[in-house]
Amino acid sequence: MGVCSAHGCWFDRLRLWVPVVVLVSLSGCMSFGAATLDRDRFDFTQAMANSWKQQTLLNIVKMRYGDTPIFVDVGQIVSSYSLVSSVQAGGTVYPGLETAPSKALNPFFNLGVQGQYTDRPTITYVPLTGSQFIQTLMTPIPPIRLFELVEAGWRVDLLFMAAVQTVNGLSNSRGGAQLRLEDPDFVQLVKALRRIQESGTVGLRADVTKEKKGEGLVMFFGTKKVPPEIQKEMEAVKRLLGLNPDKTEFSVTYGAAPDRDDVISLHTRSGFQILYELATFVEVPDEHEREQRAYPHLPPPHDGQATLPSLIRIASGETKPTDAFAKVYYNDRWYWIENRDLPSKALFSFLLVMLTLAETSHKAPSPFVTIQAN
Repeated sequence: MGVCSAHGCWFDRLRLWVPVVVLVSLSGCMSFGAATLDRDRFDFTQAMANSWKQQTLLNIVKMRYGDTPIFVDVGQIVSSYSLVSSVQAGGTVYPGLETAPSKALNPFFNLGVQGQYTDRPTITYVPLTGSQFIQTLMTPIPPIRLFELVEAGWRVDLLFMAAVQTVNGLSNSRGGAQLRLEDPDFVQLVKALRRIQESGTVGLRADVTKEKKGEGLVMFFGTKKVPPEIQKEMEAVKRLLGLNPDKTEFSVTYGAAPDRDDVISLHTRSGFQILYELATFVEVPDEHEREQRAYPHLPPPHDGQATLPSLIRIASGETKPTDAFAKVYYNDRWYWIENRDLPSKALFSFLLVMLTLAETSHKAPSPFVTIQAN
């Protein structure tokens, strides 16, 4: 049996470790882009969602105070990763180490390892100005887009309360400088449409022959197996809108009150108007209204006058909220939406959909994410 000297065992271990070190150094040159995909996609999505909520909430609060809202979109995200590693090895093994270890000189060996990890995300921001601002935020939502959402299952009363200013002359509430409650008939109309929608006896279809004239949508009421209480709601809707009681199909257009009895004409709001109306529901201190630092809130209804519920509730206080869906700090106060206020959360989240309904240009989707991983 051979004898393993101190130098001999050391040399054997050295020969075993050299391949391992080489493999480690080579692994530093391999791509790791796929490994970052799940993490980056989730992180950037979460960060963009939180940023959008804070910017939108801040602009709503600023509108309540008559301040200038600023809208900035994320134009592009470029995330570049770099991982560099290197291994340096050197040494000397003198002759005679294995045959006569006692007479050989002591060998020496040095090993150096270094690595560098770099993460350089680059994010570009695009402020909404000029024609892009007009197209995205100042263009009224086309009625056909609004009713397509109704057909997809969205609540018709919520859509009318948020995105419709007038329908066949019946007016919704107004906030800001033009402060007024909604017409009582508008309240009755919205509630009746909601009950009809729940019954499933109302439908929509596209009318391609009239699309160029702005009448690309037809709303029709069912006539078979309609419960008596729903039939009364349909009759009430026709009466409130001045529609022909003998007809069941009506064209949907954009504009003021029509001069025909088979047309439902909606004066829809733009994205900017929707945010402006939501600002009415921001809770501000009473002294801010008295000092005319903020627009006043809606007046109380007259005795017996029916009103619609608040679209959203945005609370405020001097201390930072502990459980908020979205929160911002403005003028030495915190403003937030409660995490347990599901209706307000749902409407606020739906704002992203409503703010893009007026966008009709054909352009590349934004933001565009590029992740470079070496």
